[in-house]
Amino acid sequence: MPNRGPDENAPDDPTESAGLRPDASIPEIELDLARTREEFAETLDAIEDKLSVPAHARRLKASVERRWADDKKPVVAAAAAGAVGVAALVAGIVKAARR
Repeated sequence: MPNRGPDENAPDDPTESAGLRPDASIPEIELDLARTREEFAETLDAIEDKLSVPAHARRLKASVERRWADDKKPVVAAAAAGAVGVAALVAGIVKAARR
C-alpha cells in the first residue's frame, strides 16, 4: 500500500474546514455562531425524539388509529394475535413456576 502524505485538498488553516474565515467581521461570526447553535439544537431535538419512549408510543397510537379508521380487520387480527401471545407467555410462566 502506498504511503499517503497529507491531503492535498485539505486547507492549511484548520479554521477553514470549520467554516471560519480569517477576514470575517464580528457580526458575521456572531451570525455563524447563531446558525451553528440552531443546527445543534435541531440535532439534539431529533436525537431526543428518537430516544423518547412516549414519542414512540404517540406515533404508534396515531398509526393504529389511522389503520383502525381505514380497515378494522387487520387491527383486530393483530390485537387477537397479541392476546394469544400474552396468554401463551403467561401459561408458560405458570407452567414453569409449578415445576
